Amino acid sequence: MPLVVSEIVQETPAIVSVRLEAPDGSPLPPWVPGSHVDVQLITRHERQYSLCGDPADVTGYRIAVLREPSSRGSSHYIHSFLRVGSRVWVRPPRNLFPLADAPSYLLVAAGIGITPILAMARHLAAEGADWRMVYLVRRAADVAFAADLDALGGRITVHISGEEGRLDLARLVSGTAPGTAIHACGPQTFIDALGALDGELPSGGSIHVERFQPIPREHRPNEPFTVVCSRSGITVTVPEQRSMLDALRDSGVEVRGSCLRGICGSCAVSVLDGKPEHRDSLTVDDDSSTMYPCVSRSISPQLVVDA
Repeated sequence: MPLVVSEIVQETPAIVSVRLEAPDGSPLPPWVPGSHVDVQLITRHERQYSLCGDPADVTGYRIAVLREPSSRGSSHYIHSFLRVGSRVWVRPPRNLFPLADAPSYLLVAAGIGITPILAMARHLAAEGADWRMVYLVRRAADVAFAADLDALGGRITVHISGEEGRLDLARLVSGTAPGTAIHACGPQTFIDALGALDGELPSGGSIHVERFQPIPREHRPNEPFTVVCSRSGITVTVPEQRSMLDALRDSGVEVRGSCLRGICGSCAVSVLDGKPEHRDSLTVDDDSSTMYPCVSRSISPQLVVDA
């Protein structure tokens, strides 16, 4: 969808929020908390950004972008060159980080991880759910969306590590009520530390995370393999040094792809026959018939896919 920038707000010294609307003001596809959109800039860079606005607002999407000091891609362009009135291209929202069904919720955000967590908090507050949030930042100046957080009332604790020291995550997790669903988003080290505390959860509790970086995985050496595309009738050879996604696209098979790191899920294809080698950060069952060809390959000499 071609959308235009209607507002840019400097939320912190390093974070800007951007509101996107249809050029004619028409309603946008609906979304639920935890959703993200793929945004493509005029530079052709394409990245995923969590939606942090209000799901009830059908007139616009709001995203937030952290300035990455070493970036020469999307972050650099958005902070340095994007202006109100600029046009971008956006794929419809997808949700790989849905709210679990639980009697109570603990939301934990670190840094730019506030983006999906803010939408979840707004939704839970509107539903009258039992929830609270802990927001971790290094400095008081790093608190993004301060007005939105104030409007949500007293269920939010801001932990400033530069003043209060490192948050005791183990104590936070073990202190939740039985059955609590913990939803968290933030940098890789934070997510890894939280995930390691799964054994500290009270009965019935669960941890749900969204990652910015892929999970490190050990895998077999790359071997060539063949992909038979059942719908298009095209057979593709995937060489050792090329991704399956690139090989499919080069052969005229249209498969979406965005992150190219196995974390966004946009390139998913269904395997009809053969055994894929899952190298992504989304698959939890090695026998899954859904694979992500931007990073995953094949254990069997041939795969048959629905493409």
